Amino acid sequence: METRKKRIGFVIGNYHTDHPSRLVYTIWELLRDEDVELQVFLGTESASFMKDFVMRSNLFDYQYASLCGYSEYEKLDVLIVSAGTLSIYQNEIPLEEFLRHTPNIPTILMETDHVHGDGISLIADNRQGLASCVEHLITVHGMRRIGFVSGPKNNRDAEERFAGYMDMLRKYEIPFREEYVAQGDYSEHVDESVEQLLDRAPELEAIVSANDEMAVSIYRVLARRNLVVGKDIAVTGFDDMLMARYMDPPLTTARQDYDAFSHAAVDSALKMLRGEKAFSKRIPVPFIRRCSCGCEKAPDLEEQPMSPGQEELLKNMKRSREYQLNSWIGSLLNREMLLEVDDPKQFFTSLGSFMAYLGTPASYLCLFEHPLMVKRGTIPDFPEKIFVCMRQRGQEYEGYDWDEAPVLYRNNPSEATPYGAMASGMTFLLFDEEYQYGVLNAMIEPDKIDFCYMLSLDIGTSLRYMDLWAQQKRYRAELQALARTDALTGLNNRAGVIHERAQMIGRRSRRAGVILADLDHLKQINDRFGHQAGDMALKAAADILREVVREAGAGSFQPGQGNDTNAESFQPHPENGGARVQENDKNAEGAPRQILGRFGGDEFISYCVDMTSEQIAAQLTRIRELCDRFNESSDLPYYVEISAGFAVGKVRRIEDWEKLVERADAQLYEAKKTRREFVVRGRQP
Repeated sequence: METRKKRIGFVIGNYHTDHPSRLVYTIWELLRDEDVELQVFLGTESASFMKDFVMRSNLFDYQYASLCGYSEYEKLDVLIVSAGTLSIYQNEIPLEEFLRHTPNIPTILMETDHVHGDGISLIADNRQGLASCVEHLITVHGMRRIGFVSGPKNNRDAEERFAGYMDMLRKYEIPFREEYVAQGDYSEHVDESVEQLLDRAPELEAIVSANDEMAVSIYRVLARRNLVVGKDIAVTGFDDMLMARYMDPPLTTARQDYDAFSHAAVDSALKMLRGEKAFSKRIPVPFIRRCSCGCEKAPDLEEQPMSPGQEELLKNMKRSREYQLNSWIGSLLNREMLLEVDDPKQFFTSLGSFMAYLGTPASYLCLFEHPLMVKRGTIPDFPEKIFVCMRQRGQEYEGYDWDEAPVLYRNNPSEATPYGAMASGMTFLLFDEEYQYGVLNAMIEPDKIDFCYMLSLDIGTSLRYMDLWAQQKRYRAELQALARTDALTGLNNRAGVIHERAQMIGRRSRRAGVILADLDHLKQINDRFGHQAGDMALKAAADILREVVREAGAGSFQPGQGNDTNAESFQPHPENGGARVQENDKNAEGAPRQILGRFGGDEFISYCVDMTSEQIAAQLTRIRELCDRFNESSDLPYYVEISAGFAVGKVRRIEDWEKLVERADAQLYEAKKTRREFVVRGRQP
């Protein structure tokens, strides 16, 4: 038996910005040749770069706060959590709440000095790094009116960087001015905050940004105001993102050593897997002098060469054709899936075929039985199980109906993943507005992340549409059932019988039969005992007729069994109104069918196809037997008896049915001549 590889989980948010994406690439590269598997849980928020568009969907990025919880469904041995990136859009949720939903395994927390359980923390020396930028502006350029664009609230990195700013003001006895500080969110779309800062303090000599992403926004705002960076106003950043050296002018910043950071995380994780002791670390942050601060000559610090992961990221930035083609196909897939919302198995199979087309080594779709409604500021209570609705490996793929889908359990003791020993993969959250459906897991390289993120948004929308469509279908079926059902007996009413009769007509003539039945002497019962007693007699007659049809064993069309019924959410369950009996061949020759309904007053009717005259005649005999049995055991003051007649023949059109009804009615008239004269027990008029 093949030994399971050790598995490392990596939870990270805000992937679309430079810092998280570089962490993913670098850690991925470092673990590529190790004998372990890496599962990345990606927070791919869009709100930061969609601020200029009025899109309601951006308001629901808080769903990514749930990512940690999905790690409980995986068989992980060590978990790495990028705490700083997770808190960017979920500021109202404390870190402890995130961690409460992680598995009880060794955990490495990045970008924080918080330690969880027996784990460790890794954090950059943010305070020292930011302080070096401010000190350079003060000591080298003689500046004292220095503004600051902060990171998000309740973010440990941001708090330390602001502390570094304050340290230098105190050290050089510069008064702190509140109007010199603007609130940012670590994205490159903080233009409004920068505009307000410059409006409040046009005298600023420099702006220190808590990260490089926001420095891009600062450059943009200054250009609109015809202010030259490095001449009219100095700008510094933090992180040393890949594009910092190529900005105009190149950005002075403090360097996050991603190699050192990622090596520390990977080395610590591997030590934990070996049962060795790992220790918390604070990573140094060197100052990088370029020209945006006002320095005119070339930097005196030689630029560090890019790592293989960084080089690959730059290459990916120049690739567009493959992404464009896949995006087109992904959009077409979404349209195709929307056409298949009434067939979950085909819906999920289509996704599997697309993942195979993309050349994905393996993938699987995990969905909750019912979508979770997640409100802002909360993390849902995850169900004990999640369903694997699609599995794909290479060119093999399979979609499942809900009642046949494999199941994963929280803190699953099983050693097996949905496709056996699945290698390293990425996990994408599936949601639409406040509704959360599950995740898509895909074994992909980091260069496929952007496209799979877009695909995950489409899938979330399709699942929401499937959910709404199923609900509408269920409600419509319920209304139709009410409209076609006799409220007293629960049988088809006249409209229901006519509707179902039309479904029994095929392209060729079929052997058919009609039974007409009357409850004997309903007027006597009503006049003597009241209409409530008459209703009881009608119900008893309906039960007898229903039992006769059931005993015949023919596929029976009854209210609530039509095509238009579906179960709750997007899960069709036969017990809640699924497909009709033998639905797939309902017009096939030789497949008996029979429907039953109350046609009005004391009249009942049954239509059948592919039944012999002997079978129908036997039903009339059985009606009399069941009436006798009922009356023998009944303590009612009246008899419940039914007169019936039948006719058989070939039908292909409505007119053929009507002719059979006329013949059955004639036979019923003859049967009534032999019925009991009085139904009141022990009394003659």
